[in-house]
Amino acid sequence: MKFVLQGSNLDYNIRDSMTKIFSLLLIVLFTAGCASYNFEKVEIGLESGKPSDAYNYLKKNSPKKPDIPFQFELALTGHYANLFTESSTAFDLGEDIAEERYTKSISTEVFSLVTSDQIRPYVGTKYERLLSHYYSILNYIYAGSFEGAIVECKQATELIQYFKGEVKDYNYFAAGLLAHLCGMVFENARELNNAYISYKQAAEYYSNSARYTSVSPPADVGHSLVRISRKLGFTDEYERYQQQYGDAQTVAENHGELVLFYETGYVPQKTEQSLTFPILTTDKFGEKENRDSIKFARTLRTREGMVVDEIKLEYLLRVAIPSIRTNRPRFTGIEVTVEDKTAQGVLIEDVENMAIETLNSKSTIILIRTLARALGKYLIFKKAKKESTALGVIVNLAGVFTESADTRSWQTLPNQIYLVRMPLPAGSHHINLSFLNANGQVSRNRSIPDVKISSNQITFLNYRTYD
Repeated sequence: MKFVLQGSNLDYNIRDSMTKIFSLLLIVLFTAGCASYNFEKVEIGLESGKPSDAYNYLKKNSPKKPDIPFQFELALTGHYANLFTESSTAFDLGEDIAEERYTKSISTEVFSLVTSDQIRPYVGTKYERLLSHYYSILNYIYAGSFEGAIVECKQATELIQYFKGEVKDYNYFAAGLLAHLCGMVFENARELNNAYISYKQAAEYYSNSARYTSVSPPADVGHSLVRISRKLGFTDEYERYQQQYGDAQTVAENHGELVLFYETGYVPQKTEQSLTFPILTTDKFGEKENRDSIKFARTLRTREGMVVDEIKLEYLLRVAIPSIRTNRPRFTGIEVTVEDKTAQGVLIEDVENMAIETLNSKSTIILIRTLARALGKYLIFKKAKKESTALGVIVNLAGVFTESADTRSWQTLPNQIYLVRMPLPAGSHHINLSFLNANGQVSRNRSIPDVKISSNQITFLNYRTYD
C-alpha cells in the first residue's frame, strides 16, 4: 500500500515528525508480528521438569542481535538445566548490554516521544541486574569454581556501590540477598574480613529495602556478624552484636552446613492498561502560547477517565501504560528435614513486591512521558486534518498503532526466595523438602538424595517450584 502525502504548506517539523511516525510504525508492527519466542513454551519446559527444553527453545529462537531481557531468560533456563558455563556467559552478556545502555545516552530515546516506549532499548531494572549476579555466583559454585564465585561477588559489590552513589534514595532491592550470599561465599573461602564486611552490608541493605518490601532482615545475618566478629577478635563489635542479636549457633566438629535457597512461583508479568483523557474545547492546547506538552500533560493527568459533555469535548486522548497485578504462588514457604533435624525457610526476598514498587515509583514519570508523546501525535493529527480529512485519519491511525505500553521484564524470575541454613554432620544426606501453602500447611513433598556435606564447609543448593 502506498501513501501519498499532499499539501505543500505542511511545515517541515510536522512533515518530519510524520515521517518518523510512519517509519517507526513499520518497526513497531514488524517487531510485534515477529516476536522471537513464545514465553508459554519456556514455561512448559520449566514446569515439566525439562529446563533443557526451555533453554534449547530459547537458543533456537535467539534474536539476531543480543538483547535483554532475553539474555537473562536464556541464562536462567541454562542455570536450571545445569549448563552453568553457558548460563554465566549469557548473564555476562546481558549485564554488559545493560551497563552500556545505563551509562550512556541512547539516540532512540528521542524517538520515544513520538512512538511507543518499546522503541527504547530495555536497560533492565536494578534488581534484575543484581539477581543476575546471584545466579552467576551459584553457577560458579556448582561448577566447582569458588574463585569465580568470589570474583562475581566483588563485581556485584561494586555494582551495588555504584547504584548507591548514583541513585538518590536507593531502595536496595536484591542488594541484601546478594551481600548475604557473598558473606557466605567469603566465609566458606575463609576470607573472614570480606565475609564480615558483606554481612554488615547485608544487614544494612535488608533494613533499607524492608521499608518497601516489608521483608524483615533474616536472623542469620545478625548471627553471622556475631560469629565472624568473634573469630576476628573484634571484641567491641562482638559484644555489641551479641547484645543485639543474641548468641550465634556454632557448628560442631565434623559438621558442615547446608544453605538452601528456595525459589517459588513467577514474578508477575507486566500488562498493558489503556487510559483515556479528555481534551476540552476550552484548553486551546497547541496555540502559540500553549505548546508545552509536559505542562499540559500534568493537567491532563488529573482527568483520567473523566466523563464530559460532548459539546465540551475537543478530543479523547487514549494512551497505554504498563501495569502489574499480584500473582502469588501456591507455595509460600518451606520446611527442610534431614534425619531428626528440621528447619523452617525464612523469606529473604520478595521479587513481586520489588517489581510492583519499582513500577509504581516510575508510574508518574511514565504517564507524563506517555501523555506528552500522545499530545505530540495529537498536534500532528490536527495539522494533517487541516490538509485533508483522509490524511488526518491516516495520521490518527498511525498514532494509535504506535502507542503501546512497555511491558518488557525478566519473566522467569521467581516470585519469592526463601533461605534455609542448617548445620549437618559431614557425610551424605537425604534432604526432605516440604512446601507450605498460605495457611502454613504442607501441600507437597520432594526429596534430594545424596547431598554431600563436608566438614567445616558450606554446601549450597537452590530449588525452584513454579506453582
